[in-house]
Amino acid sequence: MPAVLLGLGVVALFFWTIGRMWERWHVSTGYYSHGPLVLPIAIACGWVIVRRRGLPMRSTRGSRALALVMLVGALLIHLASMYARVIFVSGFMMIPVGAAFVLYLGGWVMLGRLWFPVAFLAFMVPLPDLTIYNLNFHLKIFAAEASTAIVNALGVPAYLKGSDIFLAGGKQLTVEDACSGLRSLISLVAFAALFTYACRLRGYKRLLLLLSAVPIAVAANVVRIAVLTLVANQYSVALATPGGRVHDVMGFVVFVIAFCIMFVLEGLLDLLPGAGAVGWVGVVGGRE
Repeated sequence: MPAVLLGLGVVALFFWTIGRMWERWHVSTGYYSHGPLVLPIAIACGWVIVRRRGLPMRSTRGSRALALVMLVGALLIHLASMYARVIFVSGFMMIPVGAAFVLYLGGWVMLGRLWFPVAFLAFMVPLPDLTIYNLNFHLKIFAAEASTAIVNALGVPAYLKGSDIFLAGGKQLTVEDACSGLRSLISLVAFAALFTYACRLRGYKRLLLLLSAVPIAVAANVVRIAVLTLVANQYSVALATPGGRVHDVMGFVVFVIAFCIMFVLEGLLDLLPGAGAVGWVGVVGGRE
């Protein structure tokens, strides 16, 4: 009962933060539309881990003391962030608070078993607006430059001015902020973290698979813009702009291609020397 009451009190303290995060999740031009899915995925992942590996409860006096220190420290930072209205820091403090609860209830063994679902909650915390703006700008310019180079290499005359791609016949295609690939990058990194944890790889192979998510997402978006540029040149600019059939379909195709590359890359990395593959969520079979 004390743990339940403490948990309800913590939820109440984070009510303001969750409300601001909810607003960011549901902004039509935002980059965290996947935010509401993170908590259910983390809960489902934790449930699978418990089902397959058991749930040890080996709390000690030392682990409980450290958990309380973590809890108090995280809550103090959270309250200071609320006062300063820094949503990112305030939201991120939910991770050490969650880790403190797990550590207090089950000790280091339980935290070692459930660390991933707790850490996965970080993907629902929106980055600061300034960070989003900077990443968005650099990704947009890179995607526009790379896609223009690809189109020119294919024999289609095009030149870039800022984020505008100019084609023959007076056609013009603008790489908007939404086309920077940042949204797909954030979503794919979240998927890659989940897939990497659950996949059969171990050791450095898992790290390579996780790190590959960034170049895969960037490259997939470059290919998407190059295809849209070719469509605009060959057919109509309207098909390659928001609301156009090709534009909307390509937004979905990018994710499918990126996911397929991740699955293929897992098989290729498994061929490399090093630690052998294991079962799902790192278990050869049954409970540990």
